Amino acid sequence: MEVALIPKRYGIHIVLILACLAIIFGPRIHQKPDSEKGEEATAAAAQFLDLLDAGEYERSWQISASLMKEKVTQEEWVDKLTRIRSISGPLLERTQKRMSFNTAAKDSPEGEYILMFFDSSFEVQKSAKEQVTLMLEEDNVWRVAGYFVK
Repeated sequence: MEVALIPKRYGIHIVLILACLAIIFGPRIHQKPDSEKGEEATAAAAQFLDLLDAGEYERSWQISASLMKEKVTQEEWVDKLTRIRSISGPLLERTQKRMSFNTAAKDSPEGEYILMFFDSSFEVQKSAKEQVTLMLEEDNVWRVAGYFVK
């Protein structure tokens, strides 16, 4: 005589719950970059953000990924950042919330991308969300391909 640990009528429920958990959490597990890529991308993002915070918008554009340079001219970039930072004010605090890895990005060629999300506080705009998109370029260097602030 077999003794069942879980009654048979609950078996399908357990299978469905496990399937749902796999669907929800499975992609998140695979979206984390390996530690080396994460460290390199973090360093590139920090350098880029330091330039923005110092008001060196031209230099930030110059060190960005070729993809960003194709989409926005240096003049447009400087103009947009000058307007954004004049509204938000100087940075007070920035905290990285999460990082994800993908092999595709919206309106971009296939490749390796890391998205970094920050909660930030500026002098005027007390609560902001920043997103930095980095891509691994052909020379195996991570560079910023996009920057968004809400």
